[in-house]
Amino acid sequence: MNINSDLERFIEYINTQNISESTKKNYVNMVDSFLKFVEGNVTSENVRKWLSKIKENYKSTAWRQYFVPLRAFLQRFYPLIYSEVVEDLKVPYKKADYEMISYLDFWKLYEEAEKMAKHGNEKYVLLVGLAGILGLKSGDIVKLKGTDIKGNYLYVSDENYEVEIVPPIDKWLKKYEGSDEYLISTGDGEAVKPSYLALMLRGLQKKVDISLKRPLSVEILRNVAVARQVIAQPSLPYVMDLFKYSSTKTIEDIARYITESGDLRTILSIEVVDDMEPVLEFFNKLSIPVRKIENAYIVSRTAYIKRGDKFSRLNTLFVVRNLDGWQEYIEKLGYEVKRKPNDNFFIFLAGKLRVAFLELDDI
Repeated sequence: MNINSDLERFIEYINTQNISESTKKNYVNMVDSFLKFVEGNVTSENVRKWLSKIKENYKSTAWRQYFVPLRAFLQRFYPLIYSEVVEDLKVPYKKADYEMISYLDFWKLYEEAEKMAKHGNEKYVLLVGLAGILGLKSGDIVKLKGTDIKGNYLYVSDENYEVEIVPPIDKWLKKYEGSDEYLISTGDGEAVKPSYLALMLRGLQKKVDISLKRPLSVEILRNVAVARQVIAQPSLPYVMDLFKYSSTKTIEDIARYITESGDLRTILSIEVVDDMEPVLEFFNKLSIPVRKIENAYIVSRTAYIKRGDKFSRLNTLFVVRNLDGWQEYIEKLGYEVKRKPNDNFFIFLAGKLRVAFLELDDI
C-alpha cells in the first residue's frame, strides 16, 4: 500500500468521526508523518522504529499526540500489526495535577463578575460564563462575535460545532445577538489574545476569596463546565462528544476530583416504594450494583426509599460536602431552608419540588 492511498483511507475514516476539526487535522498530520517515515511500508518493525524515534526526541508528556493518532490508524487498517505493537503504544500515565475549584467558589466568581457587569463592565461575566458554564476554550472565546449567537445557540465556527446557551449567562449573551463586534474586545473593539483573558481572570481572582495553587485560568473554569456535565450525565461518551475530547482521560480526572474533593458529589432522584425486598431482589438477579446510603438504596442516579422513612417525601437529593456553605448559597438564591441543629441535611421547596441537601463523607 503506498503512502497516498493509506493516508486517503485514513482521512476518509477520520472525517466520519465526531471530533473537532483541529483534532482531525492533528491526526492526519501525525499519520502522514508516520507514513513518510516508514515510506508507506507499515510493519510492526517499522512501527517500533517510529516509536523509538519519538521517544528519543520528545519528552514522555508529548508522546500522546503522536501515539493516539497512530493507534487509531493501526486499529482501523492494520489490526494484526496493532495487536503486535499495542504494548509499545502505551503512554506512561501520570495522574494529572488538575487544578479545580468547587461549585461554590465558581458561583462566588460569577457573582462578582455579575456585579461588575451591572456597573457597565460586562467582559468579566461573559468570560466566566463562556468558560465555566458553556465550557469554551480560550482560543474560541477570543474569536466570538455577536453574529455567532443565533437564537439559543452559540456557533463556534473554527471548530464547526454549536453550544446551547443556558442560564444564567443567556441574559448577558443575548444582548449581543447579531452584533458584528467581539464579545470580549480591547477598548478599540479589536480581538484580544488568550493571554488577555488570563490577565482578566487574575484580576477577578484577587477580588474573590478562593484558594488556588496557581492563577485562575480559562482551563480551570472549563473544568467546572465539564464537572457539571459529569454530575448530570451518566454517559461519558456524551460528555466526550459535548466537549470534543478524543479520549476519556480528562473526564476521568475530573470525575476523580468530584469523588475525592468535590463539594457537589451527586444528584439523585427519589423513588418511594412500599416494600424494598422485591426491588433489591430484582437488581440482585440482574447483578446490578446497589449501594446503601443511610436508609436509601442507590442504583445509578436513583435512590429507592421505603415509604415513611427519612427523605421518602422528597423528590430530589443532593449529596454534598460543605453543607453550611451550600445552605448559605441556597438561601442567597431566595429559598427558605429548614434545618434542625446538628442535622447533616437541610430541606426546602423549589415550587412543588421537594429537595434535600445531604452531607456525607462516603458515597
